[in-house]
Amino acid sequence: MEQSKAPIWDKLLQWQQKKRLWLHVPAHGGGAGLPSELQNLFGMYARFDLTELPGLDNLHAPQGIIAQAQALAAQLFAAKASFFLAGGASAGVRVMIRACCNPGDTILVARNAHKSLYEALVFTGVVPRYLPIETMEGLPLNITPEAVKEGFARYPEAKALFLTSPSYYGIAANLPAIAEAVRKAGALLLVDEAHGAHLAFCRQLPEAAGPYCDLRVQSWHKTLGALTPGAVLHCHTEHIDKNRLFLALQDVQTTSPPYPLLASLDVTRRTMALKGEEITGKMLTNAKKLREALAAYVPLLQRQQVKPLGFDLDETRVTMLVGKAGICGLKAGRKLAEFGIDLEIIQADTLLAIVGPGYNFNGKENFAAAFKTIPRSTRFCRHIQRLPSIPEMVLTPREVYFQPAKAVKLQEAQGHIAWAMIVPYPPGIPLVMPGEKFTSEIVAFLQEARRLGVEFMGIDDAGQVLVCK
Repeated sequence: MEQSKAPIWDKLLQWQQKKRLWLHVPAHGGGAGLPSELQNLFGMYARFDLTELPGLDNLHAPQGIIAQAQALAAQLFAAKASFFLAGGASAGVRVMIRACCNPGDTILVARNAHKSLYEALVFTGVVPRYLPIETMEGLPLNITPEAVKEGFARYPEAKALFLTSPSYYGIAANLPAIAEAVRKAGALLLVDEAHGAHLAFCRQLPEAAGPYCDLRVQSWHKTLGALTPGAVLHCHTEHIDKNRLFLALQDVQTTSPPYPLLASLDVTRRTMALKGEEITGKMLTNAKKLREALAAYVPLLQRQQVKPLGFDLDETRVTMLVGKAGICGLKAGRKLAEFGIDLEIIQADTLLAIVGPGYNFNGKENFAAAFKTIPRSTRFCRHIQRLPSIPEMVLTPREVYFQPAKAVKLQEAQGHIAWAMIVPYPPGIPLVMPGEKFTSEIVAFLQEARRLGVEFMGIDDAGQVLVCK
């Protein structure tokens, strides 16, 4: 197959060459029906916003240009099959669980999993057994092979392991060792690689998950430059029931194919096939320049810090350990935004900058002026809060979903069973999952974090959380 082709994009361009009478959805008629405020800026986009017309394709049963584009993606990423996702990596996470597990099955889940996993657990009735992740001075790293082995020793019936690598902070797990443990247990390895689609194109970055996993999902909009929320699911094994996989894809996907989004995935794949090494090389070069500039003001998470601990670091993720410098990250993030510097994550102790293909370091970034206005205090100078221990799971997520809820003050939550997730967002990693019992340690952690200004999904403005009645 020729990676220089872009079947979806080429067909959409061809489609524009003939004047057409628009008697189908979407109702904007190729842009003429858009609200007047949108027509100038979105009009060209709307011309490509088509549907399942003769000569195009069906996202649920692709046989034409979508099928061709997905086959090219599979070839590039060394997968047996690849599937475009219109609902982001979150949709791919749901597909993986639905395709692989039955009600009552046990699945091991690394605790840094994104909250999108929860819906899949509720829908399937799968029982999660959470595995702790390693930390460094309170900063979450990733899961270790030892934790995986211990998990399978405790739950030998586990059907799969679900992990996230690289993490939001770019910290990659030891996939070869973990994959070996999973294979010995006779289980499947499911990887949320939302932040790692670029890894395969640069040898100076951590190793990609493809050679080790059964299924993996990637967010191409997060690292490769596709439109939001463009993502792709890759299947690398024969051990997945294809009928279940196809059905799961239909369950989570819209029946209305978003052609501009699909075209962006198609052209992004072609671009990476032809220039991927060059693009990721420039990303890494720009990231290193950014790191050098920021290191003059705050300490950064470095690759040499995590490697001795058995992990690797994607250096295009630049984590600023502002708490160590006596800087409140929440104030720093707001101040940087005032100077036109927008970051991915703003937390009390850390800031995260992501370098993608759209960023070029030019040396004119106004870091000096911004950091000069950010106050420092020895009273604030401290390590990142140590994450609390994983609490006891009393009910499964599915059991909780059908329970009535009541609101209680956070300080009174100890001993209650959580009805809703408690999630700092971003990065969307739950600290408390539905069905888990609030402990004094967790309550104290959440109170301290809120005092510092951290915002949580699952805690309302009155400081209340939802628990099971």
